[in-house]
This record gives sequence, C-alpha cells and structure tokens, in this order.
Amino acid sequence: MKYTPIPEGFMPWQPSTWPEPPYVYEDDFLVTLDRIIKETMLDEISNVINDATQVNDGLTHRGHVVLLALLCAVDSIAAYSFNGDVGDRYRFFIENYFPNDYRPHAADIYKLYRNSSVHSWNLFQAGIWPGNEALEVTTNGTLSFGLLNFNSALTVAVDAFLADIPHKANLQANALSRYTELKNSALT
Repeated sequence: MKYTPIPEGFMPWQPSTWPEPPYVYEDDFLVTLDRIIKETMLDEISNVINDATQVNDGLTHRGHVVLLALLCAVDSIAAYSFNGDVGDRYRFFIENYFPNDYRPHAADIYKLYRNSSVHSWNLFQAGIWPGNEALEVTTNGTLSFGLLNFNSALTVAVDAFLADIPHKANLQANALSRYTELKNSALT
C-alpha cells in the first residue's frame, strides 16, 4: 500500500480521519505527524490559553486545566518518540528535547506534576505560576515554573523532536509504530 500524504486543508482531528500509515518511513509522513501534533495539541492548547487570557486577563484560576492539557500533550508526544512505559517515555522526552533548564528535572516533572495533577488534581510538592516565570528550584527544593514558560518549552521540544526524526531510524520506527497503533485502533 502506498502512503497517501495528508491532503491540503485537512484537519487531522481523530485517528479515523488520518491517512493510512506507510509501511516504511517517508518524508511525507513527517508532514502528517507535524500537523497532528501541532494542530490538534499545541494549537488547541494555545487557543485555550488565549481564550482564558482574554476573558480572565491571565491564567489565574485557569491554570489547572491548562497544566493538565500540557502534561497530557507531553505524554502523548513522548509515546511517538520512545518505547517503554509511560514514565520512561515521559522522562526520556524531557531529557532529550526540552530546553536545558528542564532536562535535569524530568523525573520530578513526571512525578510531581504529571502524576499529581492527572491522578489527584493537585500539586503537593511543586509550584505552578500563571505566567512566563522561568523554572526554578527554591532553597527548600521546591520546583516551580510558569504555565506559559512550560508551554514555550514544550513547543521547543516538539520542534527539536520533529527535526530529529529524519535523521534517526529509531525515532522514525517509533513514530510510525505509534501512528499505526492509533490509526488501527480508531473506529472507521
């Protein structure tokens, strides 16, 4: 079967609407993956941030919802990049693609942010700010960063990951495998 690239004007919303996966990695597949990640994840999150900022003059009292979306986006994108369990993929993606200031904190971001927020709807040993505050570790060891800063860091990570795919066979195989898995699981 020949891979059919993503059509012009196509909005890759649900896996059932995605083009059939190629048997082997092709450059056109990267265009499709780029659009899926950017349009259905990053652009959607940016839309929520922009809407909340316009209505509320910032992300105060909107941060949990935005944080959950950002943390789940990392989870989803990491599944395209690496094999292994969720925690391993998550940490590995941050360690390899996020800006340098985030990389040493990959395990804490997974445990203190992703797990606490997703499973308990709260942060217990970490802090989050509604703006563009840089990542910092306080003298008592508390990690904190701003939502907008984390959003920017995720965008940098996605661009670095997508730029790496054409040069690394393991990333090509992992991305294609995840795409195929999702496409095959979708209702048609």
